[in-house]
Amino acid sequence: MLIHQIRKYAIHRLSTDFVLSPIERIHLARAHKVAAWLDEGVNSLVSGDTKPTLHDLGTLGWEIAAKILRIRDNRMPWDALHFRRDSIKCGYCSSSASLINFAHNCPSCRRDVPADAVLTAPGPGTMWRYPYRKIYYGTIRCSYFTCRRSLFPSISRNCPSCLVNLGSNYLVRITCTQKRGLKEMIEEIFGEEIRNYEAATS
Repeated sequence: MLIHQIRKYAIHRLSTDFVLSPIERIHLARAHKVAAWLDEGVNSLVSGDTKPTLHDLGTLGWEIAAKILRIRDNRMPWDALHFRRDSIKCGYCSSSASLINFAHNCPSCRRDVPADAVLTAPGPGTMWRYPYRKIYYGTIRCSYFTCRRSLFPSISRNCPSCLVNLGSNYLVRITCTQKRGLKEMIEEIFGEEIRNYEAATS
């Protein structure tokens, strides 16, 4: 118990009395299993607030440096659209039926794409009747940030209402959701390590 209190006090003092760089936070986090420092260090490096040198990144080891650069390089552009798979509807009629009402896997990364999966497409699309935007069917991408390839490259769909056959150059309606941000990507890459550190000190 006393060791736990000493550790907690030392972490608090280092966090408040010293200005630690993001690289130092990550080094200390990994050496002493401090979840908050890992989270703070990674957030600072991937958000673009800090521009580390190649030498600084190299001190972290190639694996963690590659993960950080991967997140930085794969941030979605500000105008990317995010929407659920089951919100994709015909762009030529007012049907409320989802066009993609069948089991589907991404043809590139092979991950399952369930009805509630959040997908992406280049924005801004065309505003239509609220809350819809219209985009081209062929621009819909897998939202897993290491993939982001076309989800329906050669799959055409017949609208169940107006029977229009929708190919990649046809318009569909979507309802946008909140963007998938850095927080989600950090969780995807570093979440398990952060949770392990939390568990080790609880």
